[in-house]
Amino acid sequence: MKENFDEIDVGALMHRILFAYQKAAKDILGTGSAILVRPVLDMIKEINERTGEVNLIKGRNIDEVFENLSKVMSAAGLVKEFRFEKLSTKKYVLHVEGCIWVPHIHKKLKPRDIICPYAFIAMSLFEEVLKNKVKIVYSEFHKNGSKTRIEPI
Repeated sequence: MKENFDEIDVGALMHRILFAYQKAAKDILGTGSAILVRPVLDMIKEINERTGEVNLIKGRNIDEVFENLSKVMSAAGLVKEFRFEKLSTKKYVLHVEGCIWVPHIHKKLKPRDIICPYAFIAMSLFEEVLKNKVKIVYSEFHKNGSKTRIEPI
């Protein structure tokens, strides 16, 4: 058993597990793997309701909720920039830049056809605040982060 937990990058390990799970589901199920996204979003909501540990819904509308989420995520030090580009009413693009997981995941695994774990959080909030189901859209990954469209079905 390892005694020095400082040597373990638990966040990177969890990020890898999420990417690996999505990739394995995609490899096995093909495009059918998208059916797993809805249960993941529902589970995020259920866990939040049961534990009450993290309330990310702060604001009177989705714009304020996304603005506050951007502040929280940037302050957490996991990303340099976490922002939402509003395309139109109920249509956004989540931009994640300077993600600390890029060296561990993006450069080594070159992810595609999966959803950035941070986008799962934003998608879950979108559904809860607007009471609309979100369209399942895979993230686009680049050398410093990702971008993900968030809009209703």
